[in-house]
Amino acid sequence: MQRVKIKLSFDGSHFYGFQIQKEKAYAKTVMGTLEKAFHSLNIFSNLVGAGRTDGGVHALGQVVHCDLPSFWNDLSKLTYQLNSILHPSIHIKSIECVDPHFHARFHAKKRLYRYIMYDGEYQPFLGAYALHVKPLDITKLNAYAKHFEGTHNFGFFKKEGGGATKETRTLFKAGAYRHKQFILLYFIGDAFLRSQVRLMSGMLLSLCEGKLNEEALIAQRDKIHKSFYTPIPASGLYLSRVYY
Repeated sequence: MQRVKIKLSFDGSHFYGFQIQKEKAYAKTVMGTLEKAFHSLNIFSNLVGAGRTDGGVHALGQVVHCDLPSFWNDLSKLTYQLNSILHPSIHIKSIECVDPHFHARFHAKKRLYRYIMYDGEYQPFLGAYALHVKPLDITKLNAYAKHFEGTHNFGFFKKEGGGATKETRTLFKAGAYRHKQFILLYFIGDAFLRSQVRLMSGMLLSLCEGKLNEEALIAQRDKIHKSFYTPIPASGLYLSRVYY
């Protein structure tokens, strides 16, 4: 058996999330779709992802590892065969041999998420891929995002039912920039709680709209007082890269 590292992208609007949901066996997930494709090629080893994403969240650089049987030694052919099954919603970008102890989740050092917004004239075909917003002051948005940098207890930026994982996370970098009429928020951190990026992004929008102030953001970041509760839609969120 040879362990491989698989980089893939997917259109999250086609799935209920990344991880298989045992309580909702009927739900179409990215991992469930991947498993079916691998099984059809006689690969039955366990697939392990770098992290979970909610339903509707997209990925440009998700990473999965698994152990391949010896008869699959042509990785180019395997990539082609998988893509012929998985397209158009999932695309295998690359498959490479790695150390047998490599772990897609536990060896990840950083993860980059981007949230895409659009403040131009309404475009219906963008509905599943960007959040339509009113014109934003990108300078203010970028400055507000910097408050999230550092190591904090993000327990007030976790969706209810988000599990019992540790709530202290480190954000190495956060900010925003504009590309034409698209606004991109970005967060680079060691790991993220369930819906954390959607909650942080939503609170930043509330600040830009004058509904909340910086003191409220800092109080929620430091788990002192919670002012913002509802994650914004998953449609604009992308897992862009996993760093090792």
